[in-house]
Amino acid sequence: MALLRPLLQGLHALLWLVGFLAVLAILALCAAAYGIPGAWLQGFVDDAIPADFGRLTVERVAFRPGGGLVLMEVAFRDPGGKVLGSFSRGAFGLRLMGGGPFAERLRDATVDDLYVAQIEYGEEETPSADAGGEEKPFPDLSGVPVPQFRNVRLTLNRPDILEIKALRLTGNLTGEGGTLRFRNLRAEVEGDARQHIDADVVVDIHDAKVSATIRGFLMQTRLNGLWRAIDFPIIEEYSNNFALKAPAWGDCAFTVGFDPARDLFDLRIDLVSAEGGTYLGVPFDEAQCTIRTSGMWDSVTDIAPLVIRRGGDIAAIAALRFHIPSDRFVFRVESKALSPAECFRIIDAPSVTEAIPALACAAPPFLTLAGSLPLYAETTPASVNFQGYVEAPAGCTVGPVPLASASATLAMTNGVFALRGLRATLPQGGKVSGEVSFAISASGDYADCSAAVRLDEASLGDLLTPFGLDSLTNSVATGFIDLRARTDETFPESIHAEYDVTLSGNLFRLPLFAGLTNLLAEHIPGVSAITDSSVARLVGTADAGVFDIPDFRLDGDLLAIEGPARYDLPADALAAQVTAGNFKRDSVMGTLTRWATVPVNRFLWRVNVSGPIANPAWKITTFVGRFLDKALGED
Repeated sequence: MALLRPLLQGLHALLWLVGFLAVLAILALCAAAYGIPGAWLQGFVDDAIPADFGRLTVERVAFRPGGGLVLMEVAFRDPGGKVLGSFSRGAFGLRLMGGGPFAERLRDATVDDLYVAQIEYGEEETPSADAGGEEKPFPDLSGVPVPQFRNVRLTLNRPDILEIKALRLTGNLTGEGGTLRFRNLRAEVEGDARQHIDADVVVDIHDAKVSATIRGFLMQTRLNGLWRAIDFPIIEEYSNNFALKAPAWGDCAFTVGFDPARDLFDLRIDLVSAEGGTYLGVPFDEAQCTIRTSGMWDSVTDIAPLVIRRGGDIAAIAALRFHIPSDRFVFRVESKALSPAECFRIIDAPSVTEAIPALACAAPPFLTLAGSLPLYAETTPASVNFQGYVEAPAGCTVGPVPLASASATLAMTNGVFALRGLRATLPQGGKVSGEVSFAISASGDYADCSAAVRLDEASLGDLLTPFGLDSLTNSVATGFIDLRARTDETFPESIHAEYDVTLSGNLFRLPLFAGLTNLLAEHIPGVSAITDSSVARLVGTADAGVFDIPDFRLDGDLLAIEGPARYDLPADALAAQVTAGNFKRDSVMGTLTRWATVPVNRFLWRVNVSGPIANPAWKITTFVGRFLDKALGED
């Protein structure tokens, strides 16, 4: 019995030890399965990360023999409390054999719902040469501990990194000397199976910068989160001008700094859209562009070249520059297959074209434009400046006027759009040259037009028929016109002009002179056969749409008329007092017969003309003429 008692006591103690160890094992298994509160470890974490850099929190920590360390609901906040990064669950596989720090034994990591946000700075924290206040310094990151990683295999499920979202992202991570390197990253993008990107990213924590290369097939809108995250909306805005039919190939490389005082930002993107789409509504079969940007605050961005193809050929090449320091958008466009309206849409300057006559071409003209307009300030006609050249060898229309061919230099300065060195031919013959300008109003609703035009055997049918004045279809004009008018509801009352134009053709056969020929035919048999060829000279002025011709002269082969005339274009009312004569004034027969026929002309053929220009009334006003006219009408 003496020996049994110690044995029983030892066995009792052993059972208590086994039971205690079993409880500890159960507690350990429960802790491994369900984790321990992260608050238990918060003190160690706070000691490892400087307070002025931020704070890392973990809701729960667990360890599983098959899965390694598991962290749940992890968030990193800046000193102000904003979440800069987080994930819902992270499983970290460890090499159990061998020694060394935890980071060196990490072999793989699977993270769910990773979120990485941008670092935002208020205006008072943005570096500025003109700022008078004290700037908040960027935290010193040189003392932040960066673990050393050995080629850790990464798997990210549903990541949202700088607003770039993917279904799944895989790659490898290494870390050394304050630098994290993410290699062979591959993202699977939701939607079209062709959308995928590959990337390499280097995060230099001590130097406060990130460098990356990204490439793959992607709809360009998928990168909008990146432009917003790095606070660069210009690229987002203009990349959204593209509406693509299919994902484009992109190759992007950028470096961005965390410290705003350094203004570190460099970017290059090459984009190729091989399956067509539109740019600001301008359709294309293929497009490619290169984007370069330097600087974050006083940045300069170049989209050059922007190449648009149609039918396998280059339709247009553009170079666009967004110069933030001067608040200017600088552009250069050279087009071989776009309409003028499409070229103006590419540079996004609608106010230039809304108040001037439309320019439409039978075939795309050759067109160049180079100039600038505001980047952020309101775009008005006065703030747009450019120069260029247009050549339409296949013809075009300027407003309603058709041209068989045309060329001119273009200019826009201080709200005035000008066509200079204009050279044009007309479909029915003749030439037009000179200058035309449009001083566009501040609202862009109308323009004050000024034209100095020279005509050389120019078809009046082409020039006037579009305005409803088709009575001069078979005539031509030579001379000059200096005209001013406003392109709004005040036209044609706003017309002011000086002109010296010679008209030639079958003028007496026009509806304008139908009343005269009918009147003469009653008194001179066969007169219709001698009025085929005639020449008229119009020298005068126009004011408020009323044309004054103080010395109108029309010479026919065997008949001439002369006298003052006035034509009210808005009212379509012609008023003239003309005297008929025999033969042309400068002909031999005209000189010999003029003195002999003066009494007859003065008393018999003085005629009043009134009414619409297409069909005015011709009435003899002299006493003898009225008496003779009445006598001839009697039986």
